[in-house]
Amino acid sequence: MIQSILIVGGGSAGWITANLLNAILSKSADHKITITVVESPDIPKIGVGEATVPSIRRTLQIIGLDEQEFMRATDATFKNLIRFEGWNTGTSYDHPFDRRARPESDASVSAWLRNAHTEKNEFAKTFSLLSHIANAGLAPKAVGWPQYGSPFPYAYHLDAIKLALYLAEHGRQNGISHCLANVTDVQVDERGHIRAVNTDTDETHQADLYIDCTGFRSVLHKQKLKVKTQDFSKYLLCDRAATMRVPYKTYQPDTIKPYTTSSARSAGWSWDIALQGRRGLGYVYASAFQPAEDAEAELRALEGPHSDELEVQHIAFKSQKSQASWTGNCVAIGLSDGFLEPLESSGLYLIEFAAQALGEMIPFIGDDTVPFAGNFNRQMNVIYAEVLEFLNLHYCLSTRTDTAFWREVQKPEHILDSLVEKLALWRLKPPGDMDFELPLHLFSLQSYEYILFGMGAGSKTMPAKLGAGDIPDLSEAIAKSLARLPQHETWLASL
Repeated sequence: MIQSILIVGGGSAGWITANLLNAILSKSADHKITITVVESPDIPKIGVGEATVPSIRRTLQIIGLDEQEFMRATDATFKNLIRFEGWNTGTSYDHPFDRRARPESDASVSAWLRNAHTEKNEFAKTFSLLSHIANAGLAPKAVGWPQYGSPFPYAYHLDAIKLALYLAEHGRQNGISHCLANVTDVQVDERGHIRAVNTDTDETHQADLYIDCTGFRSVLHKQKLKVKTQDFSKYLLCDRAATMRVPYKTYQPDTIKPYTTSSARSAGWSWDIALQGRRGLGYVYASAFQPAEDAEAELRALEGPHSDELEVQHIAFKSQKSQASWTGNCVAIGLSDGFLEPLESSGLYLIEFAAQALGEMIPFIGDDTVPFAGNFNRQMNVIYAEVLEFLNLHYCLSTRTDTAFWREVQKPEHILDSLVEKLALWRLKPPGDMDFELPLHLFSLQSYEYILFGMGAGSKTMPAKLGAGDIPDLSEAIAKSLARLPQHETWLASL
């Protein structure tokens, strides 16, 4: 029986995990579980991961946070979708969060496919209200609507460092112990289980379960327990990010966009995220195709002369995951377990997923942890495989040939075998639910359709689905939405 949990590392990973576990386990009346977070006061936080997916709303509700208070504390804004600019030269398309009603609307996709060769490729605008709401610069909910409530699925842009600070305060108020200290030693017994963690405050922390949230350093999991990793860099070539914060006092755009912009660049892609008081910019690139100084110069050139004096942070990463997220009595969550890349904002989701999966199992764990560890490792491998394939899809569908990077990512050796098989199939039939051998947790069939058809893959030649249907007419729903929803800035001002 697990009665104590020690989380080493704070940041978004440590405090999302601590608060989720605390909220989930507090519902168990069988026994009391103590949670302690040991966080270094000296190691700087990376502070990226500023975009989320709609699952974050459920996570915040489970933790018990007031939505408006959360948004004020984290400088948060709304995110309706991701807008992809130039992933095929001269084109733009959306990946919105709203989903068509199914299965009735499958016939509408058939109708769209029948007409795709004669009409402009506007799949998202045909099937998504959020695409129109984003274009109008609107919030996905009106002032006064219930917390986390809206007919539209939405997520947030937020300041990741402020999020961690806010969650830390909430956690302390709800019984989570917080120790500011640096780890000096990790004691491991003959079974390969962690026995204790020593710190520079002369404290020795012991627990029944240890959770490594120390980021890329992976102090417990990879450094001490020597857990090996799976390397995915063959399929995701980007391994660096140059990031910049642009305060509105330095440069104020006309609007605070309620969506993330992802734009193709010479050796990768850039993000543009608007918060309440600043924008967060980042250029994710492959160091094999561009040195850091050139990447920084490209980022500054994109933003303009007002960025000349702003600091640029350089982050190195590798697309990889540990072979076993749970080893012995230690679970790695977040960057200490693995990382793919920032595209599609899956980083915080993978933390949420791991913490919730773990929280559901802990009340039932006795002396034999092997079945629980095996199940957890299987779940994490499945979700990483799903996200990896979806990210790989974005690159291999590009038809850009203007730089060496874009020519390279399209080569067959950089495409997952599972994706090669699906793309071959989808040249003969439209994508369907039964085409996926793994359960889809995050990116549904509809997400694949938004990317495939948004990038024009197969839509000019792909046969239509069986069944008759008509292209949906969203005009009435669009008009109602535009009339009832406020401008994004108006909603934020209500905070």
